[in-house]
Amino acid sequence: MTRRPSIAVRLALLALLLLPGACSDSPTDPAAPLGSDVFVLNSTGQTLASFSVLEGLSGAAPPIDLGAGFDGDAFDLTPSFAVTTVSTFGGSRLLFVDLASGDVLTTSFPAPESDLTNPSAASFDEQGTAWVGGRGSDAVYRADPGDATAERVAAGLGSFIERVVPHENRLYVVDANIDDDGGSYTPLGPGRVIVLSRTGDLERVIDLPPTALNPTDAVVSAGDLLVLAGGSFDPETFLPSSDGSLVAIDLSTGAAGSAVPLGANGVSMELGGDGLVYVTTTSDYQSLDVLRYDPESGAFDRGPADPIPVKGADGGRVDCWSATALTDGRIVCITFNFAEAGILVLTDRSGGFLDEVPSGFGSTDVASR
Repeated sequence: MTRRPSIAVRLALLALLLLPGACSDSPTDPAAPLGSDVFVLNSTGQTLASFSVLEGLSGAAPPIDLGAGFDGDAFDLTPSFAVTTVSTFGGSRLLFVDLASGDVLTTSFPAPESDLTNPSAASFDEQGTAWVGGRGSDAVYRADPGDATAERVAAGLGSFIERVVPHENRLYVVDANIDDDGGSYTPLGPGRVIVLSRTGDLERVIDLPPTALNPTDAVVSAGDLLVLAGGSFDPETFLPSSDGSLVAIDLSTGAAGSAVPLGANGVSMELGGDGLVYVTTTSDYQSLDVLRYDPESGAFDRGPADPIPVKGADGGRVDCWSATALTDGRIVCITFNFAEAGILVLTDRSGGFLDEVPSGFGSTDVASR
């Protein structure tokens, strides 16, 4: 799983997607089977790329074309499928990618808001069902790979749903509580987590601390729901206000802990294969830091004051848009750039350089399996 880029980045992605002749209008025919360890979503390049990781990195198969309307910025994985979404600008769709064949399967949303759902990032549950929120429709949906239309499970929720996290018999719906109707995308107040049964019945609403603004993502680990509050933005320039935070919610009691300041805005959050949580932050969208949080201890292992110093081939700093770790603790991260291909970087646990390869244009999310 991973978090979403800022509203500013979404708008910039949209501008690039509207350029004529950028890609074909539909996904490609099936590519060679994918059997890699790391996948990268390229939002402006409109592809899902795969890489093998041994001692170093290598491309595993030709990237899968997700179609000219694609503008998703995050994805989730099972052993068999990846899932990502297309916003209202591209027709509000779910895309399932068969990782064995490379087939891209499209799922629509139900009427009446089918084209205006504006789906957030999708999350798989343990059975391989995808759950997704509608930022525009204020609803929650479920779908399995191959479904023609997603099922609406609940409606009339929150104001801007950024993530639906399935865990055991409940759904944890992350509501950013921001002004999308007025178009300012500024926080209307602290975020909240709406707790539903798997059938959509409301169980409770968990209010986040007053300083937890614009929650964008969440993961479950060590009995807690860890919520990344991305922070606020200047309504005209969309520059970060450096007020992001991390909040732990005890799933057994529903109690939210204090918001832990990040000293910057949160960009992405990933649960690594090593069991630690990797958070990237920025104060200007030029320099980005990688923080590492230990769910067992409930404290940062690295950061916010001492982020992991990720190094590139030349020994210089790497600004990671999104980062995660393999089971052995090695870190993989991607850089994000509109004008040129991003880079997938492999480092040791301390951020020391091991290898790098081009990742694709507009890389916004990375995950391993």
